[in-house]
Amino acid sequence: MKNIVVTIFLFLISCRSLDESTPNIVLIIGDDHGWPYYGFMENDIVETPVLDKLANEGVLFKNGHVTSSVCRPSLRTLLTGIYPIQFDNYLDSMKTNFVSRDTSKSDLKKDLSLAMYEHQIIKDFFTLPEMLRTRNYKSFEGGKYWEGTYEMGGFDDGMSDRLGVDLLKDYHILLAMAGGDGLKFARETQKPVYNFLDKVNNGPFFIWYAPMLPHTPFDPPSDLVEIYQDMDISESAKIYYAMCTWFDRSLGEFINYLDKNKQLENTILIYVNDNGWEQDPQIDYTNSLEFSTLGGPKGKKSLYDFGFKTPIIFNYSWLKNKGAIYDNLVSTVDIFTTILDYAGVNKPTYLQGLSMRPLVEGSKNISRKKIINYVKNPRVPGDPWSNDSTGFSYRSDRWHLLWVPDRNFVELYDIKADPYETNEISSSNIDTVEVIKEEIVFWNEEILKRDIFPK
Repeated sequence: MKNIVVTIFLFLISCRSLDESTPNIVLIIGDDHGWPYYGFMENDIVETPVLDKLANEGVLFKNGHVTSSVCRPSLRTLLTGIYPIQFDNYLDSMKTNFVSRDTSKSDLKKDLSLAMYEHQIIKDFFTLPEMLRTRNYKSFEGGKYWEGTYEMGGFDDGMSDRLGVDLLKDYHILLAMAGGDGLKFARETQKPVYNFLDKVNNGPFFIWYAPMLPHTPFDPPSDLVEIYQDMDISESAKIYYAMCTWFDRSLGEFINYLDKNKQLENTILIYVNDNGWEQDPQIDYTNSLEFSTLGGPKGKKSLYDFGFKTPIIFNYSWLKNKGAIYDNLVSTVDIFTTILDYAGVNKPTYLQGLSMRPLVEGSKNISRKKIINYVKNPRVPGDPWSNDSTGFSYRSDRWHLLWVPDRNFVELYDIKADPYETNEISSSNIDTVEVIKEEIVFWNEEILKRDIFPK
């Protein structure tokens, strides 16, 4: 029965004329790259010439937001088009069923079995590569991924090609889950994606370009460290900024290969980050386990803008709106829908993302009035792990509310007046706080009522 539903669904979303242009699409995903640390974002320290060129010759959204300040749920949105709270709600119910059936005797085996089960849950979802296949796209996975082998996510080729005990022999369980062999992408080699490009010939392709950069381990090439070595900045800043430049240089090598293969001309390049990071140039985090692992206190895993905010870039040769810069609120759920639009795939009705294409092309203005996200076990001041808690982030053009109900934690910031969130004002805006809380509660209830699969 499931196979019949899948076949009908994929047929329906593909019902556009195949005469329409089908451009190649590359989704470029930075890993733990904080929003201020780019030249095109007016940073005069961090060197990112390749990304600067993409932004200056493309369309830049300076106020993009990921759906989670942690990599795995954020990447799941890019892969499925749904919010983490929807994915987790389904996953939690399935894990409960799995645990009730698990006959393993030891707790260690139970935990490992549950982790392996979650590692394959993506097979239950309709993914971006599967939808693009209806338009004859061939797809490649490289880098951070988290969802088992590349085939499980619907890719035709990729670097994450092992699962289970075989993989655990070579990697710590977290690295095995995050991508295994795929984590070598760009850090050690880009040859697999070059081989893929050499094989696809004239057919359209989709590439998941997601090096684990500038993510830890912080081991940048020495020539990139030298760029920052004599600057009056902290040691951890020197290393982290060199990691950002390493991502940029690797991306440049990839784009040059596309160009040499005469495949760049018909390719849409889309850049986004999986989640944020905070590394003030004057603060050293080297000797702090929390800050060297998660970045500054307002970065990764937190509810602050440093955790969620990301620049988003669209760049392609036939773009007429080159150099445009937008401050519109946009979410990464919109990237999924936009890719479908460019590929000529009909948007499934259960997806909530808006296509950014009219805005990219300068033909129509779209903007969200608010973005609400949730984070499991969010990082709050004094407690980086906050186990068994759920946190919410509410972001509008003006307000940013951070709320962890069961920790009695709430903070409010006026983003227009205070973009770096240094002046907490919840006590002087009690009515605003209560109104926003009500909006969050309503959103939480409504989104969990929505389908996440086609009927």
